[in-house]
Amino acid sequence: MTGSRRQFIFQTSTAALSGLVLPGLQGAQAIADPPKYEIGLSQYSLRSMFKDGSLDPLDYPQYSVDTFGIKAIDFWEGGLPADQLDNKDYLTNLRKRSDRAGTQTFLLMAGVLDADPAKAEASRQQILPSIDRAATLGAQYLRVFLRAPGQNEQQGIKASVEALKPLADSAARKDVMIVIEPGASKLSQRGAFLAKVCKQLNHPALRLMPDFGKQVNNVYDGTEAMMPYTVTISCKMHSFDNNGKQPDFDYDRLLKIIDLADYRGFLTIEWEGSKLKPVAGVLASKKLIEKAISNLSAL
Repeated sequence: MTGSRRQFIFQTSTAALSGLVLPGLQGAQAIADPPKYEIGLSQYSLRSMFKDGSLDPLDYPQYSVDTFGIKAIDFWEGGLPADQLDNKDYLTNLRKRSDRAGTQTFLLMAGVLDADPAKAEASRQQILPSIDRAATLGAQYLRVFLRAPGQNEQQGIKASVEALKPLADSAARKDVMIVIEPGASKLSQRGAFLAKVCKQLNHPALRLMPDFGKQVNNVYDGTEAMMPYTVTISCKMHSFDNNGKQPDFDYDRLLKIIDLADYRGFLTIEWEGSKLKPVAGVLASKKLIEKAISNLSAL
């Protein structure tokens, strides 16, 4: 798989500067040491604005930069015009608008793969167009939910592996990686179950995306189980207390788990609350994540 544009730019810039003498050690370290994490924004966080027409999806990349100072974004198929999803000209224009804004579109959020053997092929056919959409947008990842059948873990793993293998093969041919987010069935709401599926399938185009709000088991244990196979993380937010903390999850504890796993990459804001308007919710989410990152050294 190709790396992200951020990684590519960093690597080439470092190579170009390797022969230069910089004025001071601090300046050299600033260039040599990229940040561990980059805060991203999920389009889903602003869903009500797309629904009421106050924000056009084509303007979303620049809006993310101007309003939140966030340059790593994902797109959500539900937030794009339904009649334009397979319009390559529209998606290409959206990619150009993202490039013009200086944003990186790293992920496209798609639907559900039903791993029931009787439904898997038809379900897979519905997701295949999303791989093409992700490739057109220049997105490295395609987020998919997995509906693992039944409640027997071993049977669920077997069915999931068989359903995911051809989908991952198709994604690899387009230089896209499938990332599974918890949800869609009792088995696949468990982080440890998804980790077992990923381990058994062992496919380079199939990885995981923890979502703190979608796990029915212990969110901390589930996140820890997923970390060896994690390439991007959804930081779900529902509400905030008077101290600006998320009452549903201990973000200091979660960031410690993530950091100890040597994860480096996106921490994507997914605001799903209703007490705050979208902009206020995203800003509060960003502040909380930044605080949790800064607290890592004190934990």
